[in-house]
Amino acid sequence: MASPKKIVVIGGTGMFGGSVARSLKDNPEFEVVLTTRDANSTKARECREQGYLLVKADSWNAAELDLVFTGAYGVFLNTDSDDPNFKNEVGLPESAMGKIVIDAAIRQNVKYFVFSGLPQSNRLTNGEVSIVSFDNKNAIANYGRKAGFEAFIEVNSGWAMDILFMETYANAFGGFATIPDSEGFLSLKVFPMSNDTGLIPWTSVRDDYGDAVHAVFLEPSKYVNRIIWAVSEAASFQDVADTYNRLTGTQVARFVPQTEPLKASTPGKTKEVNGLRNYCHYMQGKYCNNQVTDNRLLGEMRELKALATKARGKGHASTQSIDGFLRDNATVKLQSPMSKT
Repeated sequence: MASPKKIVVIGGTGMFGGSVARSLKDNPEFEVVLTTRDANSTKARECREQGYLLVKADSWNAAELDLVFTGAYGVFLNTDSDDPNFKNEVGLPESAMGKIVIDAAIRQNVKYFVFSGLPQSNRLTNGEVSIVSFDNKNAIANYGRKAGFEAFIEVNSGWAMDILFMETYANAFGGFATIPDSEGFLSLKVFPMSNDTGLIPWTSVRDDYGDAVHAVFLEPSKYVNRIIWAVSEAASFQDVADTYNRLTGTQVARFVPQTEPLKASTPGKTKEVNGLRNYCHYMQGKYCNNQVTDNRLLGEMRELKALATKARGKGHASTQSIDGFLRDNATVKLQSPMSKT
């Protein structure tokens, strides 16, 4: 039997890296190695308890990266755009970190590199909409495509379902799904998507993103220089609020379209969410690099999900839905239809 292929997951204790690590860990074809800046953190200890191999490697430290990349078949990288220094443009930019990681992978003869990117807002809007995190992710991807890997692949997320239950984003978008507003509602106060259907490409990072990356590592040469969108479901903001109310037997959730600029908890986050608003308006809601949000966009993710599910030795699995995600996470006790009398 051939030796397992070593995949290094940068930031494997985070949301994106964790999803990738969980998926790959089920496949004996791969040896999964997670990096962490703090080997004594709570998340790092939890990962070790779950059977993961963790190595201390700071993504700013080329020597540490060289060591962990030795003998690696592939690398997965998601740079943390929510890092306060990156968000507020303090010190070196996110793109500088990405280049350090890519250079180390090239030095160690890594063949396959998968990166979690963002839409090409600056290019697609002819420079009219520049978003710090988007611009830096694009700079990393452009650098990686030219670095010399046998395959450099972007696997990008749509709007993450996971942010619906993250305080930072709840504060930015009105409180849904965890913080009641002054009127007692769980309000989703977001700008309209500026497309006829109002559909948003949603991704469950927890449930589906890692499977997309897993499938790409199964046959990376098939996806050379591709940008793949790991989209789980298409649904409007109104659909999200309606689904929450239906599942909980309440009317506490509401979508409140916002036409004025949004305000988040920090200047950096405020600048980002309004940049996102401007991008979606300019692109008429075509978030995924000008692709219409429809079943055609979702098709590839379904194929990747099926491939990864089979490789994990599991039965049939479909991509996550807004309904399923809210069922898993809603804090209000779900009521069955039989109880609504």
